[in-house]
Formats: sequence, C-alpha cells, structure tokens
Amino acid sequence: MSKCVFSVIESRWWGDGNHSVRPLFEALAGIHFDNPSAFYYDMFSETKSLSTGLSMRCNDGQTQVVYLATHGDSTTIGGASEQYTSRTELRNMFIMHNVTQQVKGLYFGTCLTGNKDLAKFLLEAPKTNLEWIAGYRESVDWIDGSAIDMIFFSKLAEQYLKNSSRRKGKKTPAQMAQIAGTELLHLVPGASSKYGFNIFMHENRKIISMLS
Repeated sequence: MSKCVFSVIESRWWGDGNHSVRPLFEALAGIHFDNPSAFYYDMFSETKSLSTGLSMRCNDGQTQVVYLATHGDSTTIGGASEQYTSRTELRNMFIMHNVTQQVKGLYFGTCLTGNKDLAKFLLEAPKTNLEWIAGYRESVDWIDGSAIDMIFFSKLAEQYLKNSSRRKGKKTPAQMAQIAGTELLHLVPGASSKYGFNIFMHENRKIISMLS
C-alpha cells in the first residue's frame, strides 16, 4: 500500500471555540489509503511550535506535501493566539528543515496568502527546496475553502497513487499538483474566480502560475 504523503499542520481558528480540518483528511486517508490515520497531523500556536512541526515533517521519511491550516494575510500567517509568523520566518524554516528536499509542495489553507509575491519569495529563495505552492489570493469562507481543499487533495492523492505504479513517464510533484488543480477547477471554477485559487511553480528561473 502506498504511503500518504500529505501532512497537516494546523492552528486553532478561534479563541472561544474551534473547528478542524483533521476529519477531512481522515476521510481522505481512509478513502485513498485505507487508513484514516495514514497522514501526520500536528498543531501549532506560534512561530516556535510551527518550526518544530515543520522540522518533524521535513524529516519523517514520508511527507511530500504540507497543508498549512491557519489564518493569514498577504505576508503573514497566524492562528487564534494572534502570534504571527512572517514570510521571512517561514522561508527560513524551510531552508533550515527541508535540507533533504523531502517536502516538495506547500498548500496554504489560509486567506490571502496564496499570492504571487509570497510564492516568488518562497520558491526563489535558495535551499527552501519547494517545487510548488498553492493557495488563495482572496479571503475564503471556512466551509467553502475546506470543501475546495478536500477536492484538491483527493485529486492529488489519485495522482500520487497512479504515479506509484508507473514504471515510465512518472510525473513530477509540480505536474501532479497542476493536474489536481486543473481537475479541481473543472468541478469548482469559483475556486479561482471568487477566491483566487492558484498554483505557483519555479521553472526556467521564473515563477509561473497555473492560471494567468
């Protein structure tokens, strides 16, 4: 059985209550990998605990895609604790922890963070070793965003499972993400038109996006 290459790192969403994307990924893991616990799940409250979580996931021998579930804006991320992590701090975490090049993709389950400037900042930085970044340019409703994310990761799981059985013509991590994103937008075009969903890659010394 193929391993689940997705990991979730999530903060609390609200100080007086909480929902979680964990059950969504338990459903995905159960459907695609026959085990609801096939993925890693960690929580963070501020920059230090986020760094600890990324350190573990970048070196667990399994994770290739990190789903970062938290609040965000155009340059920072942070949860209900209102302890924010800057894009520079996040970049430095990947430079420090992703030295084995294990993690290929970063998916922002956040508002506003999936913009080209931030993608360029992370993808063009030396030694983050990230190949693609996805997320939303606009503010996203929690339920809408969770549904969109679930569809994307279901399509991406299908690609990884197909790739594991290929002897020739294997897809790169960025190619699999692009295929999953294309299939998502065929089903939910509003992910792009309303919420600004996009996938960014670094090719030929330039940042390219799945959508212009």
